[in-house]
Amino acid sequence: MTQYVVPGPMGTKLVDESFSGEPACLLRDYMPHGSTPGPMGLEPGAAGFDAWNFKENQSLLKGRDLSPPVAGAASLSRFFVPGEKITGNLFFGGAGMDGGYILDMVRAFAEKNVQLISVDPRKWSGGTLADAAIGVDVFRAGKSVIQVPLDKFPQSGTQFNLIGYSYGSLAAAQVAINYGAGGTVVNHLVLIGSPISGKFLQQVKTTPAIKNVIVVDLTAQGDPLYAGMSREKLLLSTPSLGKQMVEASGHFCYAPNTEKGKRRRRELAAYLYSRGLR
Repeated sequence: MTQYVVPGPMGTKLVDESFSGEPACLLRDYMPHGSTPGPMGLEPGAAGFDAWNFKENQSLLKGRDLSPPVAGAASLSRFFVPGEKITGNLFFGGAGMDGGYILDMVRAFAEKNVQLISVDPRKWSGGTLADAAIGVDVFRAGKSVIQVPLDKFPQSGTQFNLIGYSYGSLAAAQVAINYGAGGTVVNHLVLIGSPISGKFLQQVKTTPAIKNVIVVDLTAQGDPLYAGMSREKLLLSTPSLGKQMVEASGHFCYAPNTEKGKRRRRELAAYLYSRGLR
């Protein structure tokens, strides 16, 4: 049968081919009858096993040979896989990954001649509420069982940098640990306003292929979240975060589409440039 994985904070919702019209879904491995799915697809040794056999937009499948080798080769051409050399800068925004500040963040980095590519929220976000309520709790604790591969994008510069804000910092950490463990060099992993757990933070810091982890805590601005915090403190921070979201302060200081917000984003870009981002 054909199964689909719905991307998002959990990355585990499976539906059958009747769901194939949904553009936000990823086609998972072709599964011969009786085969057992593993966390990335078929169990090792099964016919058609390929840990990176994903495909977007099912329209490409019409009239095509769907045998595992052909489908696998076609899907792999659309993604980077761990071990590949990658250059470019990816930005993972906060919960929902659709805030208006993201476009201005790209502009601010462009002023430093750093080309920033914002990731597709349809792939990396389950929606604002799901990201904040579920995604943070899942992604902060350690490497997720299901890893969604990176889409191919125009490579630029000499570095591969992953920059994440809030929930996006946890998605970026998931990408970094997955690709780093596979042998892809990550020059900089930048965690901004990140509630990443202490254990997972130590894990990314000690992965040899992740060359530099830059933590940008916003505690000086009043943010109750910080890298290495406990789950208990994360849960207790909810009232403060609600107030700050309304005020566009503290944890949300980079989010407002105001002159002050623009200045802060320029300052962030300048700071990361001074730390070696290119």
